[in-house]
Amino acid sequence: MKRAAFMRGNFGIMTHWLHTPVGTDPLTGGISELAAEWNARVDAFDVASLASQVNRTGAKWFILTIGQNSGFYCAPNPVYDELVGYPKSKCSRRDLFRDLAIELNKYGIKAIAYLPSGAPEYDLQAVERLEWKDGVMRDEKGEMLRAQFGFRLYDTTHRLENFQRKWEDVITSWAKSWGNLCAGWWVDGMYYIENMYRTEAEPNYTSLARALRSGNPDAALAFNHGIQRMDAPFVLSAEEDYSPGELNSYMFTPFGRKKIPSDMAEGRIGHTQFHLLNYLGTNWGEGNEPRFPDELTVSWTKYILAAGGAVTWDVPTGAAGIIPERIVDTLSKL
Repeated sequence: MKRAAFMRGNFGIMTHWLHTPVGTDPLTGGISELAAEWNARVDAFDVASLASQVNRTGAKWFILTIGQNSGFYCAPNPVYDELVGYPKSKCSRRDLFRDLAIELNKYGIKAIAYLPSGAPEYDLQAVERLEWKDGVMRDEKGEMLRAQFGFRLYDTTHRLENFQRKWEDVITSWAKSWGNLCAGWWVDGMYYIENMYRTEAEPNYTSLARALRSGNPDAALAFNHGIQRMDAPFVLSAEEDYSPGELNSYMFTPFGRKKIPSDMAEGRIGHTQFHLLNYLGTNWGEGNEPRFPDELTVSWTKYILAAGGAVTWDVPTGAAGIIPERIVDTLSKL
């Protein structure tokens, strides 16, 4: 919890700024054309204006997506390029995370990196070269199998040692290049935990955490296993410093139960900082207006913070990385 002490009783902001919006199909086109378009977008990102907006809200940290399913990343990584083998890199020439972290630090705001735990699923060459396998369970028609309440079912027999070692090398390259500029990581998609991470032999949680902290030993970590029971937030590993807390469409009030664990009443879950993550636009990284009335957004957030918890609001940003003013106004009321 020490590494995440800056989160206690405070809120932060996240944005899903990606090559393609969340949940869309992969783009088609030549790698050179797509890489040039991606570089132009990353170059146009206005880090100074975004940092100024974040400072106006009073947020203490900002989480930036480095990349996701498209295979395009907003920071250079020579290790990734060598492993994946494209003639034209899908990692941007500009290190957007570094540039944004420098601007945020001018205001005393921490920069946190978002990264999936798996290979970019829409990039078939990356999936093959990194030796990744999607473990989502499907029926004979190819439809995802789901458990009660709609949660996806996953093949828990995954081990994927070769992939894990390669991905840790990729992460280490980014982490060492950023050093103390990276105050933490929010790692998504930790679905295959039993055989991939909960093992005594490396690669496991320990080796993954070592890679993530290779540039900053004080980096705060969270491993997201998806949306689970709303009345029982959880952490996966002793390596975590704050709970991932993904809520999606829910508004969770954990301190209103008649009996709650004493640690949660103190804003923690065991050794970790209690933290919740929700989106304020119409979806992750989308929309122009807050989806809740300001009174609800403000009161719910303050309710969590008052108990020592932490909240991150995901917000939409335009092509140049600017948050809609209506949403800035809402967050400023905190």
